[in-house]
Amino acid sequence: MRTHQAMMTAWLAAASGVHAQTADDATSSATTNALAPVVVTATRDGDSGTQGYVAKRSVSGVKTDTPITRIPQSVSVVTREQMDAQAAQTVDAAIRYVPGVTTQDNDLRFDQITVRGFQLDDAYLDGMRLMRTTWYATPRIDPYFLDRIDVVRGPVSVLYGQGSPGGAILMTSKLPTEYPFHEVQMQIGSDNRYQGMFDLSGPVDKNGTILYRVTGLARDADSQTDHVKEQRLAIAPSVTFRPDRDTTLTLLGSYQYDPQGGLFNPVPAAGTILPNINGHISSHDYLGNPDTDRLKRQQFSIGYLFEHAFNETWKIRQSARYLHQDLQYYQNSIFGALAADQRTAGLFTNNNDEHLANYTLDTQAEAKFDTGAVNHTVLFGFDVQRVTNRISRGFGLGTIDIFAPDYSAVPYVADTTKEYIGQTQLGLYAQDQIRYGGWTLTLGGRQDWARNEDTTNGTQTRSQQHAFTWRAGLSYEFATGIAPYASFARSFQPQAGNTFDGAPFQPTRGKQYEVGVKYQPKGYNALFTLAAFDLRQQNVTTLDDAHPGFTTQTGEIRSRGFEAEARMSLTDGLSMIASYAYLNQTVIAASPDDPSLGNRPANGAPINMASMWLDYTLQRGDLRGLGFGGGVRYVGVSAGDRANTFQVPSHVLVDAVVHYDVRNWRFAINASNLFNRQYIAYCNSSTQCYYGSDRSVIGTARYQW
Repeated sequence: MRTHQAMMTAWLAAASGVHAQTADDATSSATTNALAPVVVTATRDGDSGTQGYVAKRSVSGVKTDTPITRIPQSVSVVTREQMDAQAAQTVDAAIRYVPGVTTQDNDLRFDQITVRGFQLDDAYLDGMRLMRTTWYATPRIDPYFLDRIDVVRGPVSVLYGQGSPGGAILMTSKLPTEYPFHEVQMQIGSDNRYQGMFDLSGPVDKNGTILYRVTGLARDADSQTDHVKEQRLAIAPSVTFRPDRDTTLTLLGSYQYDPQGGLFNPVPAAGTILPNINGHISSHDYLGNPDTDRLKRQQFSIGYLFEHAFNETWKIRQSARYLHQDLQYYQNSIFGALAADQRTAGLFTNNNDEHLANYTLDTQAEAKFDTGAVNHTVLFGFDVQRVTNRISRGFGLGTIDIFAPDYSAVPYVADTTKEYIGQTQLGLYAQDQIRYGGWTLTLGGRQDWARNEDTTNGTQTRSQQHAFTWRAGLSYEFATGIAPYASFARSFQPQAGNTFDGAPFQPTRGKQYEVGVKYQPKGYNALFTLAAFDLRQQNVTTLDDAHPGFTTQTGEIRSRGFEAEARMSLTDGLSMIASYAYLNQTVIAASPDDPSLGNRPANGAPINMASMWLDYTLQRGDLRGLGFGGGVRYVGVSAGDRANTFQVPSHVLVDAVVHYDVRNWRFAINASNLFNRQYIAYCNSSTQCYYGSDRSVIGTARYQW
């Protein structure tokens, strides 16, 4: 996961003169009340076939409107109805019932997501990458502004360019609807959470050639950690123009202001999951300096989605977005190892003022045609992705007594370094989905050119990298709805920085073999999936034992495992999600003296995970509209550090909901971690452990008309 330790490594490398970089459709589903169904539709391909918790089609997995059973890769979809039922407050929380996915659900600054054991550095919104650089400025999207979240597991570089071999989180914005839709919500919860939201949409003119939508949110909340707050004001307007049946243009904008963006709070293993002679550190204890630490973020974006069909064969699509974020971030946190007294720890202070800009443009041409008995869906595309970040930063090192911290002697850290980072990627890609009878053969290839530049205090370094990635998959869909498949895919991820001798790092490269079966039973709103995979990432940076302070590229990580998922949303008011994942992840290549060699990476990825969520609403009688739901999440043990000298214990968490729908109203009370289990979510080292979320209770009143 993106960790403070990794950020600190980048600071220390910068102090040594080396810049280190961590590698780190639109669905408006029918919102169904027991007594007042509201029909919501949208205009983009791939949005049909979504009902309740089950999405049967996806654009994200292949960039064309395709049934999920024909996509030769694992795809899970979190629908709007599921997010509402579980009162998800972050993207992390929205996807925690997806198999193979681990999240750090108590870091308010960023979404920290690991899939199949690999951290996802970038997410995607409306098919376009939300890019970041080395440091802390990271685009973040509130789940209330989303219609669905597609989680694609395994490499997606053939369509989206550079990325983690673990997969991608592909979010879809709420878009204008063809029918009037209006909603207001109020939420009150634990940790003094107060939140108001609205979502208004529909046609502007009687012919429906102009549609609009505007969604907004205001939030003020404390957190389970003392002195850490979360505040947000956000709004997202959009308008769709449909001059004729073949042309659609949607303009989207957003603005988000987080006066208090949250802080993170690393704690040592000793005193949390291991004994400490000085006592216990609770999930409420903040080990930073409450008088100075802060994170403020402003983010805005503007873009468009365009589609035009020339005829029944050819159509073109283009999407573009500009996103800008300003971030002011100051924090003290512990690092290193505890002293022999088990109370003295190293103190790391960072001061970052960042200005991040994303530019993305994706142009596609799609053709559907037949050659005899063979059906083709061919896709050609070209995309441009660029991110820049202008940073003023400084850092300080010291020590602190974590049981009796005294910050009066810790000097305020000023900006001492000016840095400019620019990363550009150009990509050409092509894909053919070839269908014959029940067979679907998916073939795709992509060529990328990437350029990185970094200027730190007047010293400039540049590197250029390129990669070809491809994917091949074959599936067969039986008349019964059973669809087995097999696939192979490659990925790449550019790396900034140099080795000791000045050679630029090569991109990390991933490859995956996956076999599985999907089952969509006829006559039931359900989807079952089972997958097994062998996934590897090469050119992983490891410590250079011969040159302290530097890294080299000799590493390789192997992930093997299998995943199972069931999603059902039945007409009798019962919805269910169940999942299981097994992951065997090992560092199979590293420097000879690297303690991680032969061990599990310390990234929070457990060996076993399982979850189940059930929700039932009474359909008849005087209590019609009353519903109950609950879930259980099991997260197994994970490695505590690179040498695997200790483990993070497993934990079981229980969630629950009670809701009542009457006329246009919905009232609900959600509880996450119902029994208030205090647990460590993951560790990276002996002093870089992170508490998961304590019990959270949220009451919701929603009115739709």
